Amino acid sequence: MKQIAAALALGVMVAAGAPAPRDRPAASPAGTQQRPNILFILIDDMGFADPSVTGNRRVATPNIDRLAAEGLLMTQFYDAAPICSPSRAGFFTGRFPARSRFVTYVGSRAQNAAVGQADWLSPGVPTLAQTLHGAGYATGHFGKWHMGGGRDVGDAPLITDYGFDESYTQFEGLGPRVLPSNVEGEMQRLAEQSAAHGRGKVDYLRRGEVSARYIDKTIDFIARHRDRPWFVQLWPDDVHAPWIPDGDQLAPVKGKGRDANEDAFFAVLTAMDRQIGRLVAALRASGELDRTLIVLTSDNGPNSVARFYANGGSPPGSAGIYRGRKDSLYEGGIRQPLIVRWPGQVPARRRDTATIAQGVDLFPTLAAVAGAGVPRGLDGVSLLPAWRGKPIAKRPDLFWTYGAFGPDAAWPRPTLPVDNSPGFAIRSGPWKLLVDGDGRRAELYDIDHDPRETRNLAAARPALTRSLGARLRAWRRALPSYPAFTRQAGKPAAE
Repeated sequence: MKQIAAALALGVMVAAGAPAPRDRPAASPAGTQQRPNILFILIDDMGFADPSVTGNRRVATPNIDRLAAEGLLMTQFYDAAPICSPSRAGFFTGRFPARSRFVTYVGSRAQNAAVGQADWLSPGVPTLAQTLHGAGYATGHFGKWHMGGGRDVGDAPLITDYGFDESYTQFEGLGPRVLPSNVEGEMQRLAEQSAAHGRGKVDYLRRGEVSARYIDKTIDFIARHRDRPWFVQLWPDDVHAPWIPDGDQLAPVKGKGRDANEDAFFAVLTAMDRQIGRLVAALRASGELDRTLIVLTSDNGPNSVARFYANGGSPPGSAGIYRGRKDSLYEGGIRQPLIVRWPGQVPARRRDTATIAQGVDLFPTLAAVAGAGVPRGLDGVSLLPAWRGKPIAKRPDLFWTYGAFGPDAAWPRPTLPVDNSPGFAIRSGPWKLLVDGDGRRAELYDIDHDPRETRNLAAARPALTRSLGARLRAWRRALPSYPAFTRQAGKPAAE
């Protein structure tokens, strides 16, 4: 164990239902671990085109790019929601999050009640961590949680109640956690509320130092669990505003942004990329890298807060060619790159532009990788055929809801009207229908030919619009009861 820890430390310094047989991983070479370790990196508020591998030409993210070069990049991958909490619940439960009463970010009790949102994810819902732990994996969560425990909700379950052996989070969760020491305003208030809850040791760090702490915790966890396969959720929150880089983080990118806000954004984005590189180097130094499956994506589109539009400006973060940003069901709010590195199983330097996938698919896929049984009632499908080089041509419909229940003022919305989508969406093959809760404002797009969502074909294709609308209504009827949608004047809540 001392030798393993030393190797990992060297890496730190160097980089400053049972699955069907076809879904089981192929046998590994003799003398190696047959079931891979699994590292799931979920970045907070990173837009589709923020990594340089998917379009950023102002700054580079070489470590994220290298993961893509050594594996697979999927470009038609979607989050289960355009905002953090339900998106994360989709990944974690394999279910469309509205089925678990997750439709927006977990806020105060009053905010949650206004839209019928749960105060925390029910521990009774099967989770990815529970399934992998039951299959013999050591399980750890390091980073943002935001599925219960924060603001005035201090009685939520601990993260370890959901199948993790260990956890370390921030003010959106309970248990051991780190709070920012150099913030003001809303984030300072949230940190103070978190500290008052107790229920775990509380540390304090400057915001720019937090991801390094998550990486340290991850490396330590790996060093102590070499006797069996491990599953780690590494969910950094650097790219979520406010961006408060230190001087060393800011210096390499200063002046590369359009203004000081974008400079700060680029500083935390590239600093996070370096931390990912540090972790990969540690895995390589310890001999763990090539028996580890690494999955990386983001939880929703880029920031859309109004203050960044002042004086003709625009918010940092890019959705590339796609319409919409965070808080929108247009492509820019929910479409993400999915990067998968798994030597010997996932061919390198591949780009899958055909497979349509969503966050709910990761649960059944990773369970199949681990040889674990998959609980009944999941909405996702296994992506293993696509990961191994055969794009999936047909899959069940995908569904979303956001902003469709309770008072309009309760929902964070994109600042620009063009980005503010209807409240329900369905993707079926190339077609995507968006519609408001009252059945009006139908928008139909052929995503294969119009990924920018500029040509509404609802009037031109009435039969298809009706058919997709009927499927969307049937899905909505199967959801738990939510408050009726009402239009009200007022300032939307801010996450």
